[in-house]
Amino acid sequence: MSILREIYSTEGRLNRLRYLKYMLALAVIAGVATFVTSSMGTFLTGDPNGALVMMITGIWAIVAGAGNIMLMIRRVHDLGKSGYFALIAFVPAIGVIFSIALFCLPGQVGWNEYGADPLDEYKHEAV
Repeated sequence: MSILREIYSTEGRLNRLRYLKYMLALAVIAGVATFVTSSMGTFLTGDPNGALVMMITGIWAIVAGAGNIMLMIRRVHDLGKSGYFALIAFVPAIGVIFSIALFCLPGQVGWNEYGADPLDEYKHEAV
């Protein structure tokens, strides 16, 4: 359950590699869960486009979307910005560029108002 605690938290900072790992983990978890529960709903109702399947898919979309936003907030914290900057992702066209930039821009070196540099823990482990 540690990975879920890491995904569904807005505290602290998140470096690029962990951001990528958690985004991929979230996509896999949500994708598999959606597939399994939607398949069960289709099996029970016989209608792949029925209300039950759509409701299940919608719930998983909300769960995954919330995790995505929380990861973005922590990544923006690593850049030294307020979590409110994650709202840029909802602006058409600009949001796509912003989302790609989160994977590319290096975080602030050292402490910032959101916590310690997440890469510092790697440096201490190597020594």
